[in-house]
Amino acid sequence: MIEGKSRFVILISLLLLLGFSLTGITTYLVAKNVLHEHISSEILPLTSDNIYSEIQRDILTTVVAVSSFMAQDTFVRNWIIDGEQDLQEITQYLKSIQERYNTETAFLVSDSTHDYYHSSGLLKQVTQDDPLDSWYFLVEGLSDDFEINVDIDSATPNQTTFFVNHKINDYQGRYLGAIGVGLSTKVIAEMIENYQSRYDRQVYFVDVDGKVVLHGKQYRGADDIFSAVGLSEIASDAINSNSDSYSYDKNGTKVFVNARFINELNWYLLVEQMDQTDSKIKNTFLINVFIALIVAILISVLAQLTIGGYQVRLESMASEDKLTGVNNRHAFDALSQQVMKVADRRGEALSGVLMDLDHFKTVNDRFGHLIGDQVIARAARSLKNNIRGSDLICRWGGEEFIILLPGSDAEETRLWAEKVRRIIDEDIVFFGEKAMSVTASFGVSRYIVKETRDTFFDRVDTALYQAKDKGRNRVEVA
Repeated sequence: MIEGKSRFVILISLLLLLGFSLTGITTYLVAKNVLHEHISSEILPLTSDNIYSEIQRDILTTVVAVSSFMAQDTFVRNWIIDGEQDLQEITQYLKSIQERYNTETAFLVSDSTHDYYHSSGLLKQVTQDDPLDSWYFLVEGLSDDFEINVDIDSATPNQTTFFVNHKINDYQGRYLGAIGVGLSTKVIAEMIENYQSRYDRQVYFVDVDGKVVLHGKQYRGADDIFSAVGLSEIASDAINSNSDSYSYDKNGTKVFVNARFINELNWYLLVEQMDQTDSKIKNTFLINVFIALIVAILISVLAQLTIGGYQVRLESMASEDKLTGVNNRHAFDALSQQVMKVADRRGEALSGVLMDLDHFKTVNDRFGHLIGDQVIARAARSLKNNIRGSDLICRWGGEEFIILLPGSDAEETRLWAEKVRRIIDEDIVFFGEKAMSVTASFGVSRYIVKETRDTFFDRVDTALYQAKDKGRNRVEVA
């Protein structure tokens, strides 16, 4: 009897062990495929989007704005027009720009003298015979007002710098020269180190020929992706697409890579992640076999919560405007298409509103950009506090917001916009001893079934311009 019970316990134990083993093997295979797909199609593209957005915000937008300001500065234009008489004046000006905006360099090249002025003084005269000066003789023929390039800094020959070369025109539009600022590639390399630490992935840039042009200190890859082990197999595809994900094998390990083209730099941003799922899932498999079903369930639940929470955070980073907490344009593109499709399918009314804070530049000039950000956030709260759960709100631009109101016709939407306009108009904001108020203009238009989103938004934008033209602080319906 005892022997029979023992056999039964052993049989049950073997069956449980077999069941746990089969479950573990199945879970291992399924989880491996799911995680591979998750990394390739969601995590890496989101990481790439975040890095690109930060490059745009922290580097490109800043240096372009500073260079544009310098090119429009009346002091600069008058100094050139008056004959470039006082070297100390322009040197001090460039030095102040460099110190104020923490740039690596600030420069000006006059078209009449070909003198190259720097924050340290007059460096040289540019000539067509010097290859290092070829950039200048291309600036005048640019179709745009500026260009971004990476070149050797004439003031620091052993250093590569991001330059924004901006055309200077006189008051009649005649070409006077080029002006701009530069950031050391060391700044970008430090940002790469930050990205790699934050996202635990390898980040680097390659040019259109596949040469690795910028990377962090921990980079251990090849200088050319066409000669890298494994990576060379997908290198051609990676640098011939605007944005896509790939994978390759490197010494028996699967590597996921996302490539994204950055038009302003004419470079590709590559984000790589080693496949670490095998060892983790195998460990979980052994735990499932040797411990118990309840432990396996708890581990699976914990893993699901961890991955789910990580995904939620990444999606939030990619879809939410940091300052106001509303949708950004990346998320709004997909959500607005869905709202329009629902309106088409159900035949329901749909209206759009475009709101813009009036004379917002005056707020920034008078109170500063930190106060300006608070004003934008306060206006966003006024909008969020007065929308329904089905409504869709997005920060469209700096101080512009767009709102879609399903189920509301143009008149209902106009009344809603008028209500919000009064709330913003009557809201007095106190900053210390200073009190201020802002107003907003609203453009309203209804959605016509089956029309394109661009046509719809264009009418809303037209209505906003009408509100601006008629004196601001009003609502206009297209």
